[in-house]
Amino acid sequence: MTDRVRVALRLGVSLAAAALLIALLRPALSHGPITLHLTGLPFAHRLPDDLRQPIELLRPQSLYGLALFPWFVLFAVASLADLAPLQRVVATLARTSLLGLLLVALSQPTSTRQSARVCTVFLVDVSESVPDAAIAGFHRTVEEALRLPGERLSRVVLFARRPVVLDLPARVDAAHPLPPFDPSRVGSRTGTDLASALSLAYGLFPADALRRVVVLSDGVQTDGDALAEAHRAARFGVRVSVVPSRVPAPAEVAIRELRLPDRIRVDEPFEARVSVFSTTATTATVTLYQGETVNGLDGARTVALVPGIQEVRFRSVVRVPGDVTYAARIAATAGDRFAENNRFATAATVPGRPTVLYVEGDPARAQWFRGALANGEFEVELRGANGVPQSTREMERFDFIVLSDVAAESVPSAAQDALTRYVREMGGGFLMAGGDHGFGLGAWQGTAVERLLPVRMESARRRDQPSLALALVIDRSGSMQGNPLVLAQSAAVATARAMAPDDLLEVIAFDSEPDRVVRMQAARNRARIENELRRLRPGGGTAIFPAMDAAQQDLALTRAVTRHVILLTDGQGQPDEPSRLRVLVDSMAADGLTVSTVGLGPTVDRELLESLAHHGRGRSYFTADASNLPQIFLRETTEVSRNAAVEDPVQPRVVGSAGFLRELQGAPPFLYGYVSTRAKPAPAQVLIETDSGEPLLARWRVGLGWSLAWTSDLKNRWAVEWIRWPRWQAFWTQLVREHMRTRRQEELGLHAEVVDGEVRASVDAIRDDDRFENGLTSELVLRGPWPATTEQRVPMRQVGPGRYEARLPLERYGAFSLRAVHRRDGQVVAESRGRVDHPYPREYAALEPDVALLSALSAATGGATDPSPRAMFDAGGESLRHRAPVWRYPVMLAIGMMLIDLLLRRVRIFDRGFRRR
Repeated sequence: MTDRVRVALRLGVSLAAAALLIALLRPALSHGPITLHLTGLPFAHRLPDDLRQPIELLRPQSLYGLALFPWFVLFAVASLADLAPLQRVVATLARTSLLGLLLVALSQPTSTRQSARVCTVFLVDVSESVPDAAIAGFHRTVEEALRLPGERLSRVVLFARRPVVLDLPARVDAAHPLPPFDPSRVGSRTGTDLASALSLAYGLFPADALRRVVVLSDGVQTDGDALAEAHRAARFGVRVSVVPSRVPAPAEVAIRELRLPDRIRVDEPFEARVSVFSTTATTATVTLYQGETVNGLDGARTVALVPGIQEVRFRSVVRVPGDVTYAARIAATAGDRFAENNRFATAATVPGRPTVLYVEGDPARAQWFRGALANGEFEVELRGANGVPQSTREMERFDFIVLSDVAAESVPSAAQDALTRYVREMGGGFLMAGGDHGFGLGAWQGTAVERLLPVRMESARRRDQPSLALALVIDRSGSMQGNPLVLAQSAAVATARAMAPDDLLEVIAFDSEPDRVVRMQAARNRARIENELRRLRPGGGTAIFPAMDAAQQDLALTRAVTRHVILLTDGQGQPDEPSRLRVLVDSMAADGLTVSTVGLGPTVDRELLESLAHHGRGRSYFTADASNLPQIFLRETTEVSRNAAVEDPVQPRVVGSAGFLRELQGAPPFLYGYVSTRAKPAPAQVLIETDSGEPLLARWRVGLGWSLAWTSDLKNRWAVEWIRWPRWQAFWTQLVREHMRTRRQEELGLHAEVVDGEVRASVDAIRDDDRFENGLTSELVLRGPWPATTEQRVPMRQVGPGRYEARLPLERYGAFSLRAVHRRDGQVVAESRGRVDHPYPREYAALEPDVALLSALSAATGGATDPSPRAMFDAGGESLRHRAPVWRYPVMLAIGMMLIDLLLRRVRIFDRGFRRR
C-alpha cells in the first residue's frame, strides 16, 4: 500500500468517525439544556457542594466539538515524534480530555438548587411626620424579629427624603440589643420618599434568597410614587408587608390654604379665606398680614378650633395697585408640634390707574407735565435727577418712565441697564425729554440709554456756532496713580471724540511741573491725540499755578471764539497758590477765557475750586468716584461748545402717523428750543420734526416695549407755547397711554404646579385660528419668594405641537411668580404669566397616617399587614430555583490537562533507556 493511499484511507476513516459522532450526539443535543447528576459517582461525596446538585448545560450545542476527537487520533498516528507507543496513547488521551473539558466549560454548566431561605429588609420611616413614639415602636418591632432563634438574613434601612442602610450587629439578643434608630442619619427629615427606599432594597438581597420587605411607616409620602414602585417590586418577586404607625396624630394646628379672590380692585373691600387644620380641640390666634404689616381692616382673630378643617375669613382692601403679598400666621395656645406649617403666603396682582415715574432734573418746574398726566387719570410719582431706580424690581410697578433734563452722570450704569431690561423684557414705555442736560448736552453719548433711544446724540455743525479751543489741565501727581489717571485719560479721549473736527484741543499734565502731553491741535487728529495721551504717567507733587499759566499762554495764541480750560485735580496745590490762582483766573477772564474745575476725592480744596470756577465764569464739579470723569468731561465739553442746543423758534411739523396724533388738528405751537439729534435708521420712526428736518419726537419698538425721544423740554422754557396749548394735556396723556406698559392677561396660558420639590410649567401656544405656534424660543423666569425675590431662568422646551414645558427645582418656600417670554427670530411675540404657592414642606401638611396606601402596597405584592415576627421571615411554602455557574471547575481541570500534555510532549517517560546515536 502506497503512502498516498494510506493517507487517504486515514482521512476517510477520520471523517466517517466524526460524522458518526455528530449523528450520535444530535438526539441528545437538539432538545435544549441537558441535566447531569454527579451524585452517582463513587467519589461524589468528595465533590464540592454545588457539584452535588443537578448540573445543567445551558448551551449543549458546544459539545458538537467532540467530533474533533477522531482527528486527534489521526494526528497521533501520523505523528513523526519519536515517542514510545504508550506515551503517544497517553498524550492523545490528555489532549482529547483537554478538548472535552473546554467544550464542557463553553456549554455553560450551571448548578441548580432549590432555596427556601428568606432575606428580609426592614424599611423604617423616620421623617418628621412620624412621632418619636412611633419610631420607638418600630424599633421594638424590628428588634423582636431579629431576636428570633436561628440564622436570619436581614437588613435595616432608615429613610425620610433619602434612604440610609444601617450596619447591624453580628447578633441581636438580650445581651446584644439593637442600637436605637438615629433619625439624624438620613439628613433632612422634611420629606418622605418611600419609592426610593423600596428601590434601594432591591440591591440588598442575596441572589439565592427569597425577597421580603417590611415597611414600617405612617404612609405619608411627599416624593415619588410608592404604589408604582410596589408593582415594580412584584415583578421582581419582592413581597412587601407593612406595619402602619398606630400612634395617634400629635396635637397640631396648621394653615392649609390662603385663598384670595380671582380679581382684586383698588379701594374695593374683599374677603381673604384662611383654611385651618387641627388634630385637637384648642384655641388659636390667626393673624393676616398684608405685605410686612398686619392687615388693616381685620388683622387678627382668636378662634376655637375643633378637630378637622375650618375656615377663618378676613376683610381686607388694597389701596395701591401692583403686586401685593398676603400671609396668614397661626399661634395655638397649646398643642402644636410643628412651627413650620403655621404660616402660608400668597400673592396677587392688583390692577389700578397706570403709574408713571417722572424723573425731572429741575423738579421745581415739573408741575406742568405732572399736572397734565395727573388730570389724565395717571398716578404720577415725581423724583429728582438721582431718583432713577437701579433694578427692574423697583421699576416693575411703573407703566411708563419719563427722564427729563437729566445728565448721564446722575444715572448709574446699573440703572441704565435696568431701564433697558424694563423696556425690552417687561414691555415698559420710556421717554427721554430734552433740556440743558438732555441728550448730547447731558453727555449721554455711548451709554446704554443712547442705544435704547431712537435717535443718536449727533448734530450737524451750524454756521453761527463759535469754534472752540479747549485746554485740559490734568493732575498727574502720585495720588492719581492707577485707576483715577486711567479714567482721566479716557475722559480726555472721550472729549476729543465729542469735539467738532475744527475745534482745538490740548492736554497739559502737571505734578510739580507742567507737561504739554498733547500740544494745541485740531480735534480731527483723534488718532494722534489718543496716541500722545498714552504717554500720560503719574509723577510727584502738585503745582497747579504753572500748568494754568501755560494753558493761558497757549489759549491766548488761538483765534477761537470760545476758549475754555477744564482743571482736574484730586488734592491741594502749594500753600501760596490760592491767591495767585485767583489773580491768574481773573486775568484769564479779562482775556475772554473761561475756566471750569473738577474735584476728585475727599481731599480737594473745595472752596478754592468753586472760587476759580466762579471767577472763570465756568462750572465746578465734585465726585468721589473716578468712573464719573468721562461723563463729567463730556458734559462740560458739550456745555461750552453748545453744538447740540438750538435756541431759536421752530415750527414743528407732523411727518409720521400714530394713534395719538390722529386728532391733532392744525399745526402744533412753536417751540423755542430743542437739543439737536439725528434719527436712527428704520425701524426708528420720526413723528414730529423741525423745519430743518431734525427730529423733535421719534419712537421705535424695543423688545416688548416702546422707547421715545422728545428733544425739546417739558417746562416753560422751550415749550411755553405748548403749555398754553389747549391740547397739551390730551397730547401727552394719549402719547403715554399708547406707549405704556400694557398690563393685560397673558397672551398664552401658563399652567404651573409644584411636584416633588420642583416647578413644572407648561404653555399651550395656540393661535386665534386654532393653529399651533411651533418653533418659538421660550424662557421661563421664576421670581420669589415674595416679598424678597430672586430670579431663576430656564429655557422652555417644545415637547409637542404648540406645547412648551420647563422644570426647575424649588428649594425655598413662599409665594412665587412666573413669567414666560416667547420669541421668534429674536423678536418677542408673546408672554405668559402665572403664580405658584409653596408654603412649607409637604411633610408638615399631612398629619394623619395613610393606612390605605400601606394596605395597597401589601396587596399589590402579596404581602401582609401587621405580620408577626416569624411571618416576616416565613417562606410561605415558596422556594427559589437558584442557578450558579460552575464553568470554573472544567476550566481548572483543562489547565491541569494542558500541563500534562506539555510534559508528555517534552519528556520521555516510558522508554528511559533510549540513547541517541
